[in-house]
Amino acid sequence: MNKKLLYSLIGLFIGLVISFSANADLDKAIAYAEAGDVKKGQMELVNISQRAMAGNPKSMCEFGTMFKKEGYWIVQSDEDAIEWWLKSAELGYAPCQFSIGAAYLIGSGIEKDLSKAKFWLQKAKDSTFEKYSDSANVLYAIHELDKVKDDMYYNMPTFLLND
Repeated sequence: MNKKLLYSLIGLFIGLVISFSANADLDKAIAYAEAGDVKKGQMELVNISQRAMAGNPKSMCEFGTMFKKEGYWIVQSDEDAIEWWLKSAELGYAPCQFSIGAAYLIGSGIEKDLSKAKFWLQKAKDSTFEKYSDSANVLYAIHELDKVKDDMYYNMPTFLLND
């Protein structure tokens, strides 16, 4: 197996494990369901969705994860997961910056794009969330993202792109 592919898979696994550790409310919903209190678990998922729609970055990230993982939400949709992860990442939430960067890195649910992976993993590296910063540093180094050319349009503030 190609070494970079192996490291990518390991990185995605680390990203999912880390993103689940940041999902205290999602963990609570899972704990309720596993304890047999499915109704409380479902209510927690509804609460997460409501907080996400109200603009809470952590809940947006959790809501994206609910779409990504089978059995966590009514439907499984990579497209919806990516949309919510991007919203959360754009608001500066490091766990989702890492998740979206890892998704772009290997093309999980989204077209592979090393320039965008570099952008989001750099944001995660610069964050104050040490575990995301450290993990992003590892992926950044393994995939030599410092050598990837920046996409000047992706890095440009959006108000400069709007006509």
